[in-house]
Amino acid sequence: MDKEDTPFTTVVGSWPLENTDNNMKKVFTDLIQIGIDYPCYPQFLDMNYQFLSPLSKIVKNLEEIDKKFYLHGDFKLPKQNIALEYGEFMVNYFKDHPNLRELIKGTKACLTGPFTLSFETILKNDLTKGLKPLISEEPRAVMVDWIVDKYAEIVKQLGSAYNDMGIDIISCDEPILGLLVGRKILFHSEDFIIDTINKAISGIKGFSSIHVCGRISPNLRDLLLKTNVKILDHEFSTNEENFKVFERKHFQGTDKLLALGTVESKFVSIKEKTIDDYVEDVDYLKEYIKKGIEQYGKENLIIKPDCGFYPLKVFGEKDGYEIAIKKVKNLVLALKELRH
Repeated sequence: MDKEDTPFTTVVGSWPLENTDNNMKKVFTDLIQIGIDYPCYPQFLDMNYQFLSPLSKIVKNLEEIDKKFYLHGDFKLPKQNIALEYGEFMVNYFKDHPNLRELIKGTKACLTGPFTLSFETILKNDLTKGLKPLISEEPRAVMVDWIVDKYAEIVKQLGSAYNDMGIDIISCDEPILGLLVGRKILFHSEDFIIDTINKAISGIKGFSSIHVCGRISPNLRDLLLKTNVKILDHEFSTNEENFKVFERKHFQGTDKLLALGTVESKFVSIKEKTIDDYVEDVDYLKEYIKKGIEQYGKENLIIKPDCGFYPLKVFGEKDGYEIAIKKVKNLVLALKELRH
């Protein structure tokens, strides 16, 4: 993959379906047949639970209670990797469907990043000494440098394992960074955050990516541009202020790309609306993508949904999935028409 191949399409990861093998195959097959260039393995679990739950089974002081995670003391880095089954799913899928592999440019995997994982880890016992919560009711691991650093090492090893599977884009999902880095940076120095991100992605030899939702502050933009991450992935459809934050000059003359959120992925159900009312039409999306190309240059862009579609579970699985897959289909059609 290089800048001349852009813009291409991908997805963020999550879907509003039950976590079953059949649904994994269904979504992945649909993405390929629709024409997504870099399909991601489908996520059906909460992005934090997906990694913290298996981690709690091999880390002695990390405890899961009612799908919450509590750290009681220091811990050794586990020797075995967690959550490899998602990457293995894609490898095995293409062994069974080699003809479908020819229809895509590559694959993508999403990992939850160290800051977000540590924010979801509640501290107990001596670990809470001297800590005053600012953005949560109780002290969280994200407030403690050495714990965040250990989580970064775990993500690094997982990213390296996924890289060895031949996955082309590996993304660290870090929604919490939008809260940690505004006009001021909470808990840490800028250098620590940059070094931590670089450590987490250092096992990735292909294209590393970081996904941060919400409005991006100029401070966070500048910080992310200083990292080694290749793809900056953000919401634009529901946060159009981000068009004012990023400029073409941030990507020109660099190896970095901007993943432009192009369809909304979370919204409330309105009784009077039909399924199609929630789906952006192709002509609208063509104009939206044109706006991105004119502002950033097609060589600097990736086209994808704002975020994952997990929130659409509020519509029920059938309608939620239909809305999501129609959005992706129109996104692909819009870019395809612009290419010709």
